[in-house]
Amino acid sequence: MHYEAYCFTSNSENTRFQFQSVGKRGVFEKVIFITAMSDDIYNLALVDYNVETEEYNDISVTDNGDMPEVLATVLKAVTIFLNINPTKTIYFEGSSPARTRLYQIAISKIYNYDESEFLIQGSKGENWSIFEPNINFESFLIKKKRNLNY
Repeated sequence: MHYEAYCFTSNSENTRFQFQSVGKRGVFEKVIFITAMSDDIYNLALVDYNVETEEYNDISVTDNGDMPEVLATVLKAVTIFLNINPTKTIYFEGSSPARTRLYQIAISKIYNYDESEFLIQGSKGENWSIFEPNINFESFLIKKKRNLNY
């Protein structure tokens, strides 16, 4: 199933993307941050943004009924970032084990290794392997396939 990403604004470096989640509970400002952890690895964070207080929150649960659209927006932001920075890798995990599991379920629904331009890996402890459904991973890496050195 295909979902439309929300329209968003981004900074000139394409490391901050802001959009509105529109759903059953109202309109919420969301921000996707892609920040450097090292020269080649960047952290992905999806947070709620309170315009009035200018505060960010990565543990709130919006429950706005638009998770597919929000995740499509995150995927679009990741695609833009990796197309501009094709040698970089993005790291992400949920702010809780339940949220990490939610991300894993979402990846399972949309990711097909053979058809994707991306390689997604999951970690269990210190070990990284190619993403597979039904394996409980603790965190994830995503990068462009064309830059892999096989």
